[in-house]
Amino acid sequence: MNGTASNQAATVRVSQRQPQACRECTKRKRKCDKQNPCSRCKRLNLKCSIEVVQLRRNAVQHGSEIQFLRSLLVDAESSPPDPVPHIIQKIKNRIFRLETGHDPTESDVSNHTSAQEESSTTEDRAPNKVVSLSSTENTAHQIDSSLLTAIEHLAWGRNSAGCFPHRTCSCQYRKDGLQSLPGPFPANGLNPGLNSSFPSTTDAQKLIKFHICHVAWHHNCIHGPTFLEQCELFWESGRFDDPLWQALYFSVLSATVSSIQNSAKVRELVAVDLQAIPSTQQLFSAMVQTLYNSDFLSNLSVYSVQAIVISTEVAHNLGLSELNATLFNAAVRIAECLGIHKIQDQSTKPAQNKDEWDEKVEREVGKRLWCQMIIQDHFAIPFTDTYSISPMHFSTGPPMNADDYDLTDMPITSPTISTYIRVLVNLAELMPGLVDGLGPMRSRKPIREQYEHILHIDQKMRAIVKNIPPFLLRVDKTKEAQIPWLAIARRSLAITAAEKIIMIHRPFLFRSFNDQTYTYSRRTCVAAAMTILREHEVIIREGDISIWTHTAFAITAAVIMCFEVNATAETQVAIAQTHKDAIVAARTRLAYRTNDVLAQRGVALIDAIFTADVTSDSAGLGTKMIDFGQILAKFSTFTRMNIGPDTPDTSVSRFSNADSQDVIGAHFNEMQPAWDTAEDIDFDAWFNGTFHTLHDPLQF
Repeated sequence: MNGTASNQAATVRVSQRQPQACRECTKRKRKCDKQNPCSRCKRLNLKCSIEVVQLRRNAVQHGSEIQFLRSLLVDAESSPPDPVPHIIQKIKNRIFRLETGHDPTESDVSNHTSAQEESSTTEDRAPNKVVSLSSTENTAHQIDSSLLTAIEHLAWGRNSAGCFPHRTCSCQYRKDGLQSLPGPFPANGLNPGLNSSFPSTTDAQKLIKFHICHVAWHHNCIHGPTFLEQCELFWESGRFDDPLWQALYFSVLSATVSSIQNSAKVRELVAVDLQAIPSTQQLFSAMVQTLYNSDFLSNLSVYSVQAIVISTEVAHNLGLSELNATLFNAAVRIAECLGIHKIQDQSTKPAQNKDEWDEKVEREVGKRLWCQMIIQDHFAIPFTDTYSISPMHFSTGPPMNADDYDLTDMPITSPTISTYIRVLVNLAELMPGLVDGLGPMRSRKPIREQYEHILHIDQKMRAIVKNIPPFLLRVDKTKEAQIPWLAIARRSLAITAAEKIIMIHRPFLFRSFNDQTYTYSRRTCVAAAMTILREHEVIIREGDISIWTHTAFAITAAVIMCFEVNATAETQVAIAQTHKDAIVAARTRLAYRTNDVLAQRGVALIDAIFTADVTSDSAGLGTKMIDFGQILAKFSTFTRMNIGPDTPDTSVSRFSNADSQDVIGAHFNEMQPAWDTAEDIDFDAWFNGTFHTLHDPLQF
C-alpha cells in the first residue's frame, strides 16, 4: 500500500461494510472464492487485492478520537524537523486503523519501527527534558470536560468537536461531496415567491467579477476563485450545492450595486445599466427571503453566515441596522454551531491534491469569516453596550496574509486580499477591554478611573496604528498601480481608524465640550472628525467606490463638528467658519446619496442641530447649551419631510429663520428629554437613539 496511512484513509471509499471479493473479480463481475489470493487470480496470474473501505460505523463510533488524533498530527507535523517521528507514524497508523478497521501494511510498520528507533536515540541525547505536572493536569481536566460535553451533545443532537470544514468528521454537518439539487433551476435561481427580474447572466458576471477585484477586500469573507466557479456553474446550469448559496449570491450582488451606484466613474468601469437591474434594496430583500425560505435557522450552513456578514455592507445604508443586528447575532450562533470559532490550524505544507486544496480553502474562508465577525461585533459595542463574541471563548486564529490564487502566507509588509481585515481586527480587539474597563453597567467606576482607562486605551490604539503597514498609511503609487483596491483601502482605513479614536473617547465626548478637564478628548475627537471629513471629500471627488463606513463615519464626524462650532468661543470667528464650511460640505455630499437612507438621516440630523436653540448655562460660566429636545423633535420632522434627496443643493440656512414652534409642532412634548444639562447626556445613548427610532422602510 503506497503512501502514508493518513493519505490512504483520506482516499478510500465510504461504505457500510467491508468488501469480501477481490478487486479483479469485482471489476470483471466474476464469482470470487474470497480467499487471498483467490483461485481465479492465482490461475490467471493476476495481482489479487481486496479493496479497503472506510466503514461508516467506525467513523461514527470513533469520530471524536479520529478528530483528536488528526489535531495532534497537525501539531506534530508543524514542529521543527524530526521532533518525534515515531509518534507521528503511530498517530497515522491509529487513524487508519480506526477509519478502516485494518492495520497498515508491513512497509508502513517497518517505516514506523525504524523511525521509532531513530527517535529513541535522539530522545536519549536530549538534555533537560522537564514535564510540567500542572500543565499535564490542566490538559487532562480540559479533555475530561470536552468528553463530558461531547457525550451530552449526543443526546441534544449538537456538535462540539470543532471539526470545521466538516470534510472528514462524523458529525451531522459532514459533507460527503457536493450534492447537486434536482433541477435544472431557472437561470435566476429564485424561489417561487421572489421577484424574477434579477440581473441577467451578462450583468451578473460583470458585477461579481468587479466585486472580487474591487470590493471583496473590505469584508474578505469569500475565496474569489472558488466563489466565481460556483457562480459559473449556476449561470451555466442553474445548479448550486446548497439552497442557501443563493443568499450569498444575492448578498454579494447587493453589496456590489451599492458600491457603484453613486459614482459615475465606477459605473462606467463596470458597464452595467443600473436602471435595468434590481436595486440594492431588492437584492437585499431577496437575500433575506432566501434565508427564511431555506430555513437557515435550522439548516445550518456557512453560506448563511457569509451572506449575513457581507450584507452589513448595505444594511445600514438601507436603514436596516436593527435587522442587521438581529441577523448578525443569529449568524454568530450558527458559526459557533458549525465550529467556525475553533478552527484548528492546519499543516503549512502545500496541498498535494484537489481534496487537500478544497479543505485548505474552506478552512481559510472560515478563518476570514470569523475575523470579520469579530470586527463587526466588537465595533458595534457603542451601539449595543455589549458584545456577542467573547475574546476568551474562541480559538480560531487570524487568516493568513495570503492572496486567493495560492493561499501562501506572506509577511504583513506584502499587501494581500486579507491585509485590510488583519489590520482592522487588531483595532477591534481593543473594544471589549474598553467597555469592560469602565466597570459593570449598573455601577460604573469613579469618573477619574474611567478617564484614566480611556487614556490608556487611547495610547494602545495609537501604538497599533504606528505598526500598520506603510502602504496603508501613505501613498505608494507603485503598489497602488498593481493592486486596484489599495488606494481606497488606505483612505477607508484612515476614516475607520479616526472613528475608532472617537469611539474610545465617546463616554467623555459631551463633557469635553463643557469641561476643560477633558480638553484632550475634545481636541482628539475634533482632529479625528476633520480627518474623516477630509478623506470622505477626497473619495467623493475621485469618484471611487462607496463603502458604508464612509457615510456612517462622515455623519459621526459632522455631528461632532456641529457641537465643536457651538462650543467655539465667539472671538474665534475664523476657526468656527472653517468648521462650518466643512460641515456644510459634508452635508452636501451626503444629500447627493439619494438612495442612502443613512445619508439622508444624516442630512436631517445636521439641519436639526444647526437650527436648534442655543442658550447660556444657568451658572453664568459662559458655556453655550443646545436644546437637545429641539434636536430630536426637528430631526423627526425633517426626516418625515425627506429633506435632502430631491434638493441636494439645500443648505442649513434654509431653515435658519423658521419658527421653532412651527418645526417642532406636536412632537416636542412626547420627545422631551429627561436630562437638564449637557454633562448628564450620554453621547452614545443620544446618537444611537436618534438613528434607531424610525421605522425601517424595507418591507418583506
